[in-house]
Amino acid sequence: MRNLKILGFILGGLIAVVALVLIAVTIFVNPNDYKGRIAREVKASTGRDLTLQGNIKLSVFPWIALELGPASLGNPAGFGAAPFLSIQHAALRVKLLPLLRKELQVGRIEIDGLDLRLQKNAAGKANWEDFGEKSGAPATAEASPGSGAPAVLEDLGGVLIKDSRISYNELVVSNLNLDVGNVSQRAAVPVKASFDVDTGPNGNRTSFTGALDITLDTAAKRYGLAAVRLSGELKQQTGGRPLSWMFAAPTVDVDLNAQTLKAPKFSAQAGSARLSGSLTGDKIVDAPTFSGAFKLEPLVLREFMAQLGLEPPKTRDGKALSKLAAATDFSYAANAVRLDKIDLQLDDTQLRGALAITNIDHEALTFDLNVDRIDLDRYLAPESASPQPAKAGQKPAELPTSPVKTLNANGSFRIGSAKAAGLTLSNVSLTLQANDGVLRLFPIKASLYGGQYSGDITYDAHEAVPSVKLDQEVTGVDIAPLLKDSIDSERLTGRGNAGTKLAGAGRTSDVLMKSLSGRVDANLTNGAVTGIDLWYEISRAQALLKQQAVPSGSDDRRTKFDTFKMSADIVGGVATTKDLAIASQYLRVTGAGSSNLVTKAIDYHIVATILKAPPSAQGSELSQLTLADIPIEIGGTMNDPKVRPDLQGILKSKLKQKLQDVVKGKLQGIFHR
Repeated sequence: MRNLKILGFILGGLIAVVALVLIAVTIFVNPNDYKGRIAREVKASTGRDLTLQGNIKLSVFPWIALELGPASLGNPAGFGAAPFLSIQHAALRVKLLPLLRKELQVGRIEIDGLDLRLQKNAAGKANWEDFGEKSGAPATAEASPGSGAPAVLEDLGGVLIKDSRISYNELVVSNLNLDVGNVSQRAAVPVKASFDVDTGPNGNRTSFTGALDITLDTAAKRYGLAAVRLSGELKQQTGGRPLSWMFAAPTVDVDLNAQTLKAPKFSAQAGSARLSGSLTGDKIVDAPTFSGAFKLEPLVLREFMAQLGLEPPKTRDGKALSKLAAATDFSYAANAVRLDKIDLQLDDTQLRGALAITNIDHEALTFDLNVDRIDLDRYLAPESASPQPAKAGQKPAELPTSPVKTLNANGSFRIGSAKAAGLTLSNVSLTLQANDGVLRLFPIKASLYGGQYSGDITYDAHEAVPSVKLDQEVTGVDIAPLLKDSIDSERLTGRGNAGTKLAGAGRTSDVLMKSLSGRVDANLTNGAVTGIDLWYEISRAQALLKQQAVPSGSDDRRTKFDTFKMSADIVGGVATTKDLAIASQYLRVTGAGSSNLVTKAIDYHIVATILKAPPSAQGSELSQLTLADIPIEIGGTMNDPKVRPDLQGILKSKLKQKLQDVVKGKLQGIFHR
């Protein structure tokens, strides 16, 4: 018992001595006397200037407490005179007795008025690089043999950062306030934060407010987030209304030992856009893989674009861009992203299928997509009532090259029905291949106007001047609605086949059209050439020769045919025809000519051979022109052809017919004698 009393006296005496020493330190030691020494040591170890403008306060029991401010730390050479960081006030407290047991128990850390300026210079060097290194000294110092193990952080009373700012070039985080509650292992730590983010003069400003609970288990390397809720407003430079946004997740768990991440449910909102989904991860350290799903609830796309400060485009259909909704499963692994079970709806169009970026670094894209129906024309700009003529000196738009050069894609589309450039198609299927600046659509197949279409289109943009190759064919097509919908022409009717094989090159569409070369052909039956009535033109010429009244034109101004065949060789944008052949029971037309695909000018010379007069010409002098060859010239433009019968040719045909009749009569007289 006596020994215990002696031990107690000794311990009590030691504690009293320690207390007296600590009191003496606080009374007789003024930390402000060491400002110069502290600044020199910082300069020697970091190469940066430390400025301590305010007083330094130090206490040692029961906390080792340090308070200072204002203070600043300078930038390295080459980054200007502004400090790297500055603070108005900072306070740090560490419990003394646990520290003697190599247990680190830190009280609440407080920082007020932090201003951290991160920069990169023109050479790409950052002002935070080489921090703590002296010139010619190693970056880190090894612990001396036999040195004791560092203290282990067992508890942190929290972190409070107020009215602070962090900048990186034009990106500025201001009004930063962060409040972290007491931090201890396997206990929920409340965290609250708020700040504003400004992306620069041409960017937007976003306010941020967040709250969540963090659970740390550093021994097991498990970390959890709970009750995550982040929100704020996007303040746009355009001056529109701020766009409110929100993100929430009930739980997020990260297990670094198992290398897993789990976020079973999350939701987000930006203006009228509402998104929900889930996310899981595996091998998140060694070889990260992620998978999940998301769903975008239906929204009015025009309204959402306006909320983003974007002006919705003017479309031919004012109801276009009224609905957008989407859902998909997604996955990431081995530098590839895949979207499966895509279900996207735009207005009354639904797209389904799969899409993958098989190599993110090279942006290699594959897809297999199905569209039920789509009307692309409704999304075009409204047609002008009076088209504006091109301004003098205005350069035509260049064909796209850069997007094609960087496109690396391979996939297929299937469309139930589509309308594009006025054409109505169904059962459309096409395969797209794009690589090294060459884009090819092949094969292309579709049903249209009672027939079938097949095509092979190649656009080569890898050279300085892009080029195009077209190989297209239609079979069994009703040509009248096809021409009406595609080029708004009603000049030809009938059913049959047509094909084109063309190639050209040019930086603009105008130059490309002028360079086109190749061949086109058509073979139609049971139709008519509209706008040209050959019988009327022949009878009009007959009346002029007889100096008689010109007969009135037919009601429909059509030349019917049983067959229509032609082909054209195209060179430099000019189509030359040598084998035009139109036949009916009354007429046989043959001829040749040219069409300029750029100016639309036409110049054809045809010969109409009258086989017999139609019922409407019976009894007239035209009925006497059987087997006569009537030369006819056709000029003007494709949209407004001008027909000019060769009057002298008609006269010669009549004389030839009379001569044939005379010769025939003479011969008959000779052989019947």
